[in-house]
Amino acid sequence: MKRFLILSILIVFVTVSCAGPSKVGWAKPDFRQDQFEKDRKECIDSIDKNLNSEAFGKALEECLAKKDYEFKTVEEGKKPPPVGEIVLGIALLIVLSPLIVAYGVLLVGSAP
Repeated sequence: MKRFLILSILIVFVTVSCAGPSKVGWAKPDFRQDQFEKDRKECIDSIDKNLNSEAFGKALEECLAKKDYEFKTVEEGKKPPPVGEIVLGIALLIVLSPLIVAYGVLLVGSAP
């Protein structure tokens, strides 16, 4: 039973790991972290502190946009994988998952 659980956890871990994180953040052509932090602090200091969180966030976005920052949701230059690779990955997952589970069941059944 332990082997089956280990194999199941491994399958889930590999599947989730393949998705990978998408980078989110502010960018500008001559981006430097220290300059961004300075610009962000200036924006925060210039915004009314009595605003609710949604209005404060919108005001911060507008201020940073005025300083030529753009909000990026995906790594620049990184293209999404072709549809063929996604389909192949899903097909392999569909085919290999039952085989791995069956192998785990055989190992558990043959254990003394």
